[in-house]
Amino acid sequence: MTTAILVLRILATSQVLLSATALAISSNPYRTRLLGIALMLGVVSYLVSSPVFGHINLEVGPWLALPADVVPPLLFFFTWDLFEDDREPPIFVWLIAALYLVVALWVGLDRTETNAVENIYLLVPVQLAKLGFAITAMFIVWRGRENDVVESRLKLRRWFAASIGVIVAAVVATELVTGWNVPKLIELLGMAAIFIATLTINLAFLRLNPSFLLRDAHALAPVLPEDTSLADALNRLMSEGLAYTNHDLRIADLAATLKVPEYQLRRTINRNLGYQNFNQFINRYRVEEAARRLVDEPKTAVLNIALDVGFRSISSFNTAFRAHLKKTPTDYRKGRLTDS
Repeated sequence: MTTAILVLRILATSQVLLSATALAISSNPYRTRLLGIALMLGVVSYLVSSPVFGHINLEVGPWLALPADVVPPLLFFFTWDLFEDDREPPIFVWLIAALYLVVALWVGLDRTETNAVENIYLLVPVQLAKLGFAITAMFIVWRGRENDVVESRLKLRRWFAASIGVIVAAVVATELVTGWNVPKLIELLGMAAIFIATLTINLAFLRLNPSFLLRDAHALAPVLPEDTSLADALNRLMSEGLAYTNHDLRIADLAATLKVPEYQLRRTINRNLGYQNFNQFINRYRVEEAARRLVDEPKTAVLNIALDVGFRSISSFNTAFRAHLKKTPTDYRKGRLTDS
């Protein structure tokens, strides 16, 4: 059984390295490639030198295994980069990740000398932090699916990032429950699952997305006549019908009003209008109308304007306004009124 486990580790490693190579030579943004490759190298570290399973009994073993401890936060930041458009991770997440890395790397180097007390006060919190990163990554994938208008990324949400999150969560949970004394049978099944998952991912990309493009920010196909007419009808519905003022507006609502399939509307918003998600699209109309009213109605409260144009809160309004006009609503109003 030990031989079978080792073979599966090698096979899974080859698939992960293949994915890393494909990502490295792809046309994805630099940060996406960097985070993805770092994540995959961390997985390779786990597969070939994991101290959990003790296949490498060398003095350098703990050092070779350190990148594996970085996999959970890397998974989180890679997932955020793929699916959270125009938003940076909150500062508190960076602080948590930095604290986690300090503790996890220290524990990893000293793991062979860790006593029972340290297991409780250090190893368990580290494992729970790993679970937290993995679960949060899966939540990011799940929560943005309704507003995503990039077809390739919608497919990616359904199996790629979610499957990675499930694998990480399963591995961490197994380590935590078994106290790093994983039975051979469970290890065998785990390595088989990782190999099948990595092989399936590569085969899926080879068939559906051979360029390994994870982010397509711009139009990817020629504009078709029917798409042009749909884009015009959509813009009229937003600018003349003021559909964007509805706080609860969804893609499904617009598709029903325009009497078109939802997937076709998503494609139009992405490929013909150049947006990556639905919020970017409707917030443009909201911010433009808010900017006009901030100047034309100087005595109207900013909050009232924000609610009138469709935002649910002043914080979401401020975030969207800065993303579009690089200023806060208050600064924009002051600047325009001063100029006039």
